Amino acid sequence: MRRKPLLIVMTVILAFSMLLAACGGNDKANEPANTGNTNNSSNSNTPPADQPADEPIVEPVKDLSGTLELWQFDPGFFVEQKAAFEAKYPKVTVNLTSMDWGEMHDQLFATIAAGTGGPDLAFIEGGKWKMFNNTDGLEDLLQQPYDVGQFRDEFTDANWNRWVSVDGKKMLGMPWDTPPAMTFYRADILEENGFPSDPAELMAYMADADNVLNMIRTLKAKGIYLFEWRDSVIGLMNSGISFFDKDLNYRRNTDNFVKSFDIAKTITQEELYIGQGIWGEEGQQSIKNGKLISIFLGSWGISQTRNWGGPEQEGKWRVTGLPFGAYGGSGGSTVSILSQSKNKELAWEFIKFALASEEGQKIFTEKGIMPGWKPAWDLPEFKDKKEPYLGGENINLVAATLLDKVPPSFETPLDDKANEIWSAGINELLDKNLDSKAQLQKIEDDIMAAVSVERQKLLDARK
Repeated sequence: MRRKPLLIVMTVILAFSMLLAACGGNDKANEPANTGNTNNSSNSNTPPADQPADEPIVEPVKDLSGTLELWQFDPGFFVEQKAAFEAKYPKVTVNLTSMDWGEMHDQLFATIAAGTGGPDLAFIEGGKWKMFNNTDGLEDLLQQPYDVGQFRDEFTDANWNRWVSVDGKKMLGMPWDTPPAMTFYRADILEENGFPSDPAELMAYMADADNVLNMIRTLKAKGIYLFEWRDSVIGLMNSGISFFDKDLNYRRNTDNFVKSFDIAKTITQEELYIGQGIWGEEGQQSIKNGKLISIFLGSWGISQTRNWGGPEQEGKWRVTGLPFGAYGGSGGSTVSILSQSKNKELAWEFIKFALASEEGQKIFTEKGIMPGWKPAWDLPEFKDKKEPYLGGENINLVAATLLDKVPPSFETPLDDKANEIWSAGINELLDKNLDSKAQLQKIEDDIMAAVSVERQKLLDARK
Protein backbone atom coordinates (compact mmCIF):
# COMPACT_ATOMS: atom_id res chain seq x y z
CA MET A 1 0.00 0.00 0.00
CA ARG A 2 1.41 3.41 -0.90
CA ARG A 3 1.71 5.85 1.98
CA LYS A 4 1.53 9.64 1.94
CA PRO A 5 4.43 11.51 3.63
CA LEU A 6 4.02 11.98 7.36
CA LEU A 7 2.73 15.30 8.65
CA ILE A 8 5.96 16.00 10.49
CA VAL A 9 8.01 15.80 7.29
CA MET A 10 5.73 18.12 5.40
CA THR A 11 5.71 20.50 8.35
CA VAL A 12 9.50 20.75 8.17
CA ILE A 13 9.36 21.28 4.42
CA LEU A 14 6.63 23.90 4.80
CA ALA A 15 8.68 25.73 7.40
CA PHE A 16 11.68 25.90 5.07
CA SER A 17 9.39 27.02 2.26
CA MET A 18 8.16 29.92 4.37
CA LEU A 19 11.76 30.99 4.93
CA LEU A 20 12.42 30.88 1.21
CA ALA A 21 9.17 32.68 0.38
CA ALA A 22 10.93 35.96 1.06
CA CYS A 23 12.80 35.34 -2.19
CA GLY A 24 9.68 35.97 -4.28
CA GLY A 25 9.97 32.88 -6.51
CA ASN A 26 8.43 32.58 -9.94
CA ASP A 27 4.84 31.41 -10.27
CA LYS A 28 4.31 28.25 -12.31
CA ALA A 29 3.22 29.72 -15.61
CA ASN A 30 1.90 27.89 -18.65
CA GLU A 31 1.19 24.78 -16.60
CA PRO A 32 -0.27 22.04 -18.79
CA ALA A 33 -3.46 20.25 -17.92
CA ASN A 34 -3.14 16.95 -16.10
CA THR A 35 -2.73 14.09 -18.51
CA GLY A 36 -3.75 11.32 -16.14
CA ASN A 37 -6.60 10.48 -13.85
CA THR A 38 -6.24 11.98 -10.39
CA ASN A 39 -6.53 9.67 -7.43
CA ASN A 40 -8.37 11.66 -4.78
CA SER A 41 -9.01 8.82 -2.37
CA SER A 42 -8.52 9.60 1.30
CA ASN A 43 -7.50 7.45 4.25
CA SER A 44 -8.24 10.09 6.85
CA ASN A 45 -11.11 8.32 8.67
CA THR A 46 -10.11 7.80 12.30
CA PRO A 47 -11.81 5.05 14.37
CA PRO A 48 -13.30 5.87 17.81
CA ALA A 49 -10.94 5.55 20.76
CA ASP A 50 -12.60 2.29 21.88
CA GLN A 51 -12.36 0.75 18.43
CA PRO A 52 -9.03 -0.76 17.37
CA ALA A 53 -7.52 0.60 14.16
CA ASP A 54 -7.58 -1.67 11.15
CA GLU A 55 -4.47 -3.66 10.46
CA PRO A 56 -2.41 -2.36 7.49
CA ILE A 57 -3.41 -3.97 4.23
CA VAL A 58 -0.66 -6.21 2.90
CA GLU A 59 -0.79 -6.73 -0.82
CA PRO A 60 -0.23 -10.36 -1.83
CA VAL A 61 2.91 -11.14 -3.77
CA LYS A 62 1.98 -11.73 -7.41
CA ASP A 63 2.98 -14.86 -9.26
CA LEU A 64 5.14 -13.18 -11.90
CA SER A 65 7.40 -14.96 -14.34
CA GLY A 66 9.37 -14.14 -17.47
CA THR A 67 12.46 -12.32 -18.70
CA LEU A 68 12.94 -8.59 -19.12
CA GLU A 69 15.58 -6.74 -21.11
CA LEU A 70 16.46 -3.27 -19.80
CA TRP A 71 18.88 -0.88 -21.48
CA GLN A 72 20.60 1.75 -19.36
CA PHE A 73 23.29 4.36 -19.92
CA ASP A 74 24.84 4.03 -16.45
CA PRO A 75 25.96 0.62 -15.17
CA GLY A 76 25.31 1.71 -11.58
CA PHE A 77 21.56 2.09 -11.96
CA PHE A 78 18.99 -0.65 -11.37
CA VAL A 79 21.54 -3.23 -10.23
CA GLU A 80 20.06 -3.38 -6.73
CA GLN A 81 16.49 -3.07 -8.03
CA LYS A 82 17.12 -6.02 -10.34
CA ALA A 83 18.37 -8.13 -7.44
CA ALA A 84 15.49 -7.13 -5.15
CA PHE A 85 12.86 -7.69 -7.85
CA GLU A 86 14.26 -11.11 -8.71
CA ALA A 87 14.37 -12.03 -5.03
CA LYS A 88 10.72 -11.05 -4.64
CA TYR A 89 9.72 -12.85 -7.85
CA PRO A 90 12.02 -15.89 -8.26
CA LYS A 91 10.55 -16.80 -11.64
CA VAL A 92 11.61 -13.44 -13.13
CA THR A 93 14.96 -12.58 -14.73
CA VAL A 94 15.94 -8.98 -15.47
CA ASN A 95 18.84 -8.60 -17.90
CA LEU A 96 20.63 -5.25 -17.72
CA THR A 97 22.55 -3.95 -20.73
CA SER A 98 24.71 -0.89 -20.10
CA MET A 99 26.07 1.29 -22.87
CA ASP A 100 27.71 4.65 -23.28
CA TRP A 101 25.26 7.55 -22.83
CA GLY A 102 25.24 8.62 -26.47
CA GLU A 103 25.48 5.11 -27.91
CA MET A 104 22.52 3.80 -25.90
CA HIS A 105 20.16 6.55 -26.94
CA ASP A 106 21.21 6.33 -30.58
CA GLN A 107 20.76 2.54 -30.66
CA LEU A 108 17.43 2.82 -28.89
CA PHE A 109 16.20 5.35 -31.43
CA ALA A 110 17.33 3.07 -34.27
CA THR A 111 15.54 0.02 -32.87
CA ILE A 112 12.33 2.01 -32.34
CA ALA A 113 12.48 3.20 -35.96
CA ALA A 114 13.08 -0.37 -37.14
CA GLY A 115 10.33 -1.78 -34.93
CA THR A 116 12.55 -4.63 -33.76
CA GLY A 117 15.75 -5.34 -31.87
CA GLY A 118 14.99 -3.19 -28.85
CA PRO A 119 14.62 -4.02 -25.16
CA ASP A 120 11.45 -4.26 -23.09
CA LEU A 121 12.46 -1.26 -20.98
CA ALA A 122 14.70 1.74 -21.61
CA PHE A 123 16.25 4.12 -19.10
CA ILE A 124 16.15 7.47 -20.95
CA GLU A 125 18.00 10.58 -19.79
CA GLY A 126 16.05 13.84 -19.80
CA GLY A 127 18.46 15.62 -22.13
CA LYS A 128 17.74 12.98 -24.80
CA TRP A 129 13.98 12.88 -24.26
CA LYS A 130 13.31 15.11 -27.25
CA MET A 131 14.49 12.23 -29.45
CA PHE A 132 11.64 10.03 -28.23
CA ASN A 133 8.63 12.12 -27.21
CA ASN A 134 7.34 12.36 -30.77
CA THR A 135 7.63 8.69 -31.71
CA ASP A 136 5.12 5.84 -31.89
CA GLY A 137 7.51 3.29 -30.45
CA LEU A 138 6.86 3.85 -26.74
CA GLU A 139 3.81 2.69 -24.82
CA ASP A 140 1.21 5.20 -23.63
CA LEU A 141 1.20 4.50 -19.90
CA LEU A 142 -2.13 6.27 -19.44
CA GLN A 143 -3.83 3.30 -21.10
CA GLN A 144 -4.58 -0.13 -19.70
CA PRO A 145 -3.03 -2.29 -18.45
CA TYR A 146 -0.78 0.43 -17.04
CA ASP A 147 -3.03 3.23 -15.75
CA VAL A 148 -0.16 5.47 -14.66
CA GLY A 149 -2.78 8.08 -13.71
CA GLN A 150 -3.14 6.33 -10.36
CA PHE A 151 0.20 7.90 -9.40
CA ARG A 152 -0.66 11.46 -10.51
CA ASP A 153 -0.70 12.97 -7.01
CA GLU A 154 2.58 11.33 -6.08
CA PHE A 155 4.85 13.38 -8.37
CA THR A 156 5.36 17.11 -8.82
CA ASP A 157 3.72 18.86 -11.75
CA ALA A 158 7.03 19.51 -13.49
CA ASN A 159 8.13 15.90 -13.15
CA TRP A 160 4.79 14.52 -14.31
CA ASN A 161 4.31 16.76 -17.34
CA ARG A 162 7.88 16.40 -18.53
CA TRP A 163 7.34 12.86 -19.80
CA VAL A 164 4.22 13.57 -21.85
CA SER A 165 4.33 13.28 -25.63
CA VAL A 166 4.82 16.43 -27.70
CA ASP A 167 1.13 16.50 -28.60
CA GLY A 168 0.20 16.28 -24.92
CA LYS A 169 -1.96 13.18 -25.39
CA LYS A 170 0.23 10.32 -24.14
CA MET A 171 2.42 9.51 -21.16
CA LEU A 172 5.48 7.90 -22.69
CA GLY A 173 7.65 7.51 -19.61
CA MET A 174 7.15 6.82 -15.93
CA PRO A 175 8.10 9.91 -13.91
CA TRP A 176 11.23 9.28 -11.91
CA ASP A 177 13.42 12.18 -10.88
CA THR A 178 13.58 15.83 -11.91
CA PRO A 179 16.25 17.07 -9.51
CA PRO A 180 15.97 20.75 -8.60
CA ALA A 181 18.81 23.06 -9.58
CA MET A 182 20.64 24.24 -6.47
CA THR A 183 23.49 26.44 -5.33
CA PHE A 184 26.35 24.67 -3.54
CA TYR A 185 28.52 27.33 -1.89
CA ARG A 186 31.40 27.93 0.52
CA ALA A 187 29.62 29.27 3.60
CA ASP A 188 32.89 30.03 5.40
CA ILE A 189 34.19 32.31 2.63
CA LEU A 190 30.91 34.20 2.31
CA GLU A 191 30.82 34.74 6.07
CA GLU A 192 34.42 35.97 6.11
CA ASN A 193 33.45 38.57 3.52
CA GLY A 194 30.34 39.82 5.30
CA PHE A 195 27.68 38.01 3.27
CA PRO A 196 24.90 35.72 4.53
CA SER A 197 26.03 32.14 4.99
CA ASP A 198 22.80 30.59 6.28
CA PRO A 199 21.00 28.82 3.35
CA ALA A 200 17.62 30.54 3.74
CA GLU A 201 19.16 33.96 4.40
CA LEU A 202 21.50 33.66 1.42
CA MET A 203 18.71 32.64 -0.92
CA ALA A 204 16.64 35.64 0.19
CA TYR A 205 19.64 37.94 -0.27
CA MET A 206 20.49 36.61 -3.74
CA ALA A 207 16.91 37.02 -4.96
CA ASP A 208 17.79 40.68 -5.57
CA ALA A 209 19.98 41.10 -8.66
CA ASP A 210 21.64 44.21 -7.17
CA ASN A 211 22.73 42.15 -4.19
CA VAL A 212 24.24 39.54 -6.48
CA LEU A 213 26.18 42.21 -8.39
CA ASN A 214 27.42 43.67 -5.11
CA MET A 215 28.56 40.23 -3.99
CA ILE A 216 30.44 39.30 -7.16
CA ARG A 217 32.14 42.71 -7.33
CA THR A 218 33.27 42.51 -3.71
CA LEU A 219 34.56 38.98 -4.09
CA LYS A 220 36.34 39.68 -7.38
CA ALA A 221 38.48 42.27 -5.62
CA LYS A 222 39.85 39.36 -3.58
CA GLY A 223 40.22 36.99 -6.52
CA ILE A 224 37.07 35.01 -5.67
CA TYR A 225 34.25 34.21 -8.11
CA LEU A 226 30.69 32.90 -8.11
CA PHE A 227 30.18 32.43 -11.85
CA GLU A 228 32.07 30.27 -14.31
CA TRP A 229 31.16 32.12 -17.51
CA ARG A 230 30.05 35.54 -18.68
CA ASP A 231 26.63 34.23 -19.71
CA SER A 232 26.00 32.00 -16.64
CA VAL A 233 23.56 34.54 -15.29
CA ILE A 234 21.22 34.13 -18.29
CA GLY A 235 20.66 30.46 -17.65
CA LEU A 236 20.38 30.94 -13.89
CA MET A 237 17.86 33.79 -14.01
CA ASN A 238 15.67 31.88 -16.43
CA SER A 239 16.22 28.37 -15.14
CA GLY A 240 13.45 26.00 -16.13
CA ILE A 241 12.22 28.08 -19.07
CA SER A 242 12.28 25.85 -22.16
CA PHE A 243 12.26 27.24 -25.68
CA PHE A 244 8.65 26.27 -26.31
CA ASP A 245 5.54 25.60 -24.24
CA LYS A 246 3.20 22.63 -24.64
CA ASP A 247 1.50 24.37 -27.59
CA LEU A 248 4.87 25.07 -29.27
CA ASN A 249 4.69 28.80 -28.57
CA TYR A 250 8.07 30.47 -28.08
CA ARG A 251 8.82 31.26 -24.41
CA ARG A 252 12.17 33.06 -24.25
CA ASN A 253 11.30 36.68 -24.95
CA THR A 254 10.26 38.28 -21.66
CA ASP A 255 11.35 41.20 -19.51
CA ASN A 256 13.29 38.80 -17.29
CA PHE A 257 15.34 37.65 -20.26
CA VAL A 258 16.04 41.28 -21.17
CA LYS A 259 17.21 41.90 -17.62
CA SER A 260 19.44 38.83 -17.67
CA PHE A 261 21.00 39.99 -20.95
CA ASP A 262 21.76 43.38 -19.38
CA ILE A 263 23.37 41.80 -16.32
CA ALA A 264 25.41 39.45 -18.52
CA LYS A 265 26.76 42.46 -20.42
CA THR A 266 27.79 44.06 -17.12
CA ILE A 267 29.48 40.87 -15.98
CA THR A 268 31.30 40.67 -19.31
CA GLN A 269 32.49 44.27 -19.27
CA GLU A 270 33.69 44.11 -15.66
CA GLU A 271 35.07 40.56 -16.03
CA LEU A 272 33.11 39.32 -13.02
CA TYR A 273 33.49 35.64 -13.97
CA ILE A 274 36.36 33.21 -13.65
CA GLY A 275 36.24 31.84 -17.21
CA GLN A 276 36.80 28.24 -16.14
CA GLY A 277 34.28 25.40 -16.31
CA ILE A 278 33.65 23.05 -13.41
CA TRP A 279 33.88 20.02 -15.70
CA GLY A 280 37.44 20.92 -16.64
CA GLU A 281 40.65 20.53 -14.67
CA GLU A 282 41.19 24.29 -14.23
CA GLY A 283 37.71 24.87 -12.86
CA GLN A 284 38.00 21.99 -10.41
CA GLN A 285 41.36 23.28 -9.23
CA SER A 286 39.77 26.69 -8.63
CA ILE A 287 37.14 25.01 -6.46
CA LYS A 288 39.83 23.25 -4.47
CA ASN A 289 41.86 26.42 -3.88
CA GLY A 290 38.81 28.52 -2.93
CA LYS A 291 38.71 30.81 -5.97
CA LEU A 292 35.42 29.46 -7.37
CA ILE A 293 33.08 29.16 -4.39
CA SER A 294 29.72 28.30 -5.91
CA ILE A 295 28.54 25.38 -8.01
CA PHE A 296 25.14 25.34 -9.71
CA LEU A 297 24.01 21.74 -10.14
CA GLY A 298 21.08 19.47 -9.38
CA SER A 299 20.64 17.86 -6.01
CA TRP A 300 22.92 15.10 -7.30
CA GLY A 301 25.76 17.64 -7.28
CA ILE A 302 26.73 16.83 -3.70
CA SER A 303 28.97 14.00 -4.92
CA GLN A 304 30.77 16.32 -7.35
CA THR A 305 31.14 19.00 -4.68
CA ARG A 306 32.61 16.43 -2.32
CA ASN A 307 35.06 15.18 -4.93
CA TRP A 308 36.17 18.59 -6.14
CA GLY A 309 36.45 20.25 -2.75
CA GLY A 310 38.29 17.36 -1.15
CA PRO A 311 38.22 16.17 2.48
CA GLU A 312 39.79 19.36 3.79
CA GLN A 313 36.65 21.33 2.83
CA GLU A 314 34.20 19.06 4.64
CA GLY A 315 31.73 21.09 6.69
CA LYS A 316 32.53 24.33 4.87
CA TRP A 317 29.92 23.92 2.13
CA ARG A 318 26.18 24.50 2.27
CA VAL A 319 23.35 24.27 -0.27
CA THR A 320 20.39 26.51 -1.09
CA GLY A 321 18.19 27.48 -4.03
CA LEU A 322 19.23 29.42 -7.11
CA PRO A 323 19.98 33.15 -7.13
CA PHE A 324 17.62 35.72 -8.67
CA GLY A 325 14.55 34.00 -7.18
CA ALA A 326 14.69 31.36 -9.92
CA TYR A 327 13.61 27.73 -9.79
CA GLY A 328 14.48 25.03 -12.27
CA GLY A 329 15.41 21.42 -12.78
CA SER A 330 18.84 19.99 -13.47
CA GLY A 331 18.94 16.56 -15.02
CA GLY A 332 16.41 13.80 -14.54
CA SER A 333 15.47 10.57 -16.26
CA THR A 334 12.54 8.30 -17.05
CA VAL A 335 11.89 4.63 -17.80
CA SER A 336 9.78 3.73 -20.82
CA ILE A 337 8.23 0.52 -22.16
CA LEU A 338 8.84 -0.17 -25.83
CA SER A 339 5.80 -1.02 -27.92
CA GLN A 340 7.73 -3.91 -29.45
CA SER A 341 8.12 -5.54 -26.02
CA LYS A 342 6.62 -9.02 -25.62
CA ASN A 343 6.47 -8.64 -21.82
CA LYS A 344 4.67 -5.34 -21.32
CA GLU A 345 2.73 -6.22 -18.18
CA LEU A 346 5.84 -7.62 -16.50
CA ALA A 347 7.76 -4.52 -17.56
CA TRP A 348 5.10 -2.36 -15.91
CA GLU A 349 5.40 -4.34 -12.68
CA PHE A 350 9.15 -3.69 -12.66
CA ILE A 351 8.66 0.04 -13.27
CA LYS A 352 6.20 0.31 -10.38
CA PHE A 353 8.56 -1.63 -8.12
CA ALA A 354 11.62 0.45 -9.00
CA LEU A 355 10.11 3.93 -9.25
CA ALA A 356 6.91 3.95 -7.17
CA SER A 357 7.35 1.61 -4.22
CA GLU A 358 9.09 1.94 -0.88
CA GLU A 359 11.21 -1.12 -1.64
CA GLY A 360 12.60 0.29 -4.86
CA GLN A 361 12.89 3.92 -3.82
CA LYS A 362 14.66 3.08 -0.58
CA ILE A 363 17.50 1.66 -2.65
CA PHE A 364 17.89 4.90 -4.63
CA THR A 365 17.60 7.05 -1.49
CA GLU A 366 20.33 5.06 0.24
CA LYS A 367 22.56 5.79 -2.77
CA GLY A 368 21.94 9.53 -2.41
CA ILE A 369 19.56 9.89 -5.36
CA MET A 370 16.74 12.39 -4.83
CA PRO A 371 13.48 10.43 -5.30
CA GLY A 372 10.78 11.99 -7.43
CA TRP A 373 8.11 9.76 -5.88
CA LYS A 374 6.79 11.87 -3.00
CA PRO A 375 5.89 9.05 -0.58
CA ALA A 376 9.61 8.19 -0.47
CA TRP A 377 10.16 11.51 1.32
CA ASP A 378 8.69 9.79 4.38
CA LEU A 379 11.50 7.23 4.48
CA PRO A 380 13.98 7.65 7.36
CA GLU A 381 16.79 7.39 4.81
CA PHE A 382 15.38 10.58 3.27
CA LYS A 383 14.00 12.74 6.06
CA ASP A 384 16.67 11.97 8.66
CA LYS A 385 19.73 12.25 6.46
CA LYS A 386 22.42 14.70 7.54
CA GLU A 387 25.21 15.51 5.10
CA PRO A 388 28.58 15.99 6.87
CA TYR A 389 30.07 17.75 3.85
CA LEU A 390 27.32 20.37 4.18
CA GLY A 391 27.89 20.86 7.89
CA GLY A 392 25.06 18.47 8.78
CA GLU A 393 22.51 20.16 6.52
CA ASN A 394 19.72 17.93 5.18
CA ILE A 395 19.99 18.42 1.43
CA ASN A 396 16.94 16.23 0.85
CA LEU A 397 14.54 18.54 2.66
CA VAL A 398 15.96 21.58 0.87
CA ALA A 399 15.52 19.81 -2.47
CA ALA A 400 11.95 18.77 -1.63
CA THR A 401 11.10 22.38 -0.82
CA LEU A 402 12.40 23.54 -4.19
CA LEU A 403 10.86 20.78 -6.29
CA ASP A 404 7.28 22.00 -6.06
CA LYS A 405 8.36 25.42 -7.38
CA VAL A 406 10.09 24.10 -10.51
CA PRO A 407 8.04 25.24 -13.54
CA PRO A 408 7.02 22.80 -16.28
CA SER A 409 9.64 22.47 -19.00
CA PHE A 410 9.03 20.91 -22.41
CA GLU A 411 11.57 19.17 -24.61
CA THR A 412 10.70 19.24 -28.30
CA PRO A 413 12.34 18.11 -31.57
CA LEU A 414 12.84 21.82 -32.33
CA ASP A 415 15.19 22.42 -29.43
CA ASP A 416 18.54 21.53 -31.00
CA LYS A 417 18.16 24.04 -33.82
CA ALA A 418 16.80 26.63 -31.41
CA ASN A 419 19.75 26.16 -29.08
CA GLU A 420 22.29 26.68 -31.88
CA ILE A 421 20.75 30.04 -32.75
CA TRP A 422 20.29 30.97 -29.09
CA SER A 423 23.95 30.37 -28.20
CA ALA A 424 25.23 32.23 -31.26
CA GLY A 425 22.92 35.15 -30.51
CA ILE A 426 24.14 35.46 -26.92
CA ASN A 427 27.78 35.40 -28.02
CA GLU A 428 27.02 38.16 -30.52
CA LEU A 429 25.25 40.17 -27.81
CA LEU A 430 28.22 40.00 -25.45
CA ASP A 431 30.94 40.36 -28.08
CA LYS A 432 29.38 43.51 -29.58
CA ASN A 433 27.55 44.88 -26.51
CA LEU A 434 24.28 45.02 -28.44
CA ASP A 435 20.93 46.30 -27.22
CA SER A 436 19.41 43.48 -25.16
CA LYS A 437 15.79 43.87 -26.18
CA ALA A 438 16.58 44.16 -29.87
CA GLN A 439 18.91 41.17 -29.78
CA LEU A 440 16.36 39.07 -27.91
CA GLN A 441 13.79 39.83 -30.61
CA LYS A 442 16.27 38.99 -33.35
CA ILE A 443 17.02 35.64 -31.72
CA GLU A 444 13.32 34.82 -31.54
CA ASP A 445 12.78 35.79 -35.17
CA ASP A 446 15.73 33.70 -36.31
CA ILE A 447 14.62 30.66 -34.30
CA MET A 448 11.02 30.79 -35.46
CA ALA A 449 12.12 31.12 -39.08
CA ALA A 450 14.51 28.18 -38.76
CA VAL A 451 11.98 25.81 -37.19
CA SER A 452 8.82 27.00 -38.94
CA VAL A 453 8.42 24.02 -41.27
CA GLU A 454 9.04 21.34 -38.66
CA ARG A 455 6.94 23.21 -36.09
CA GLN A 456 3.98 23.33 -38.47
CA LYS A 457 4.29 19.60 -39.09
CA LEU A 458 4.11 18.96 -35.36
CA LEU A 459 1.06 21.18 -35.05
CA ASP A 460 -0.66 19.58 -38.04
CA ALA A 461 -0.10 16.13 -36.53
CA ARG A 462 -2.26 17.12 -33.57
CA LYS A 463 -5.34 17.77 -35.69
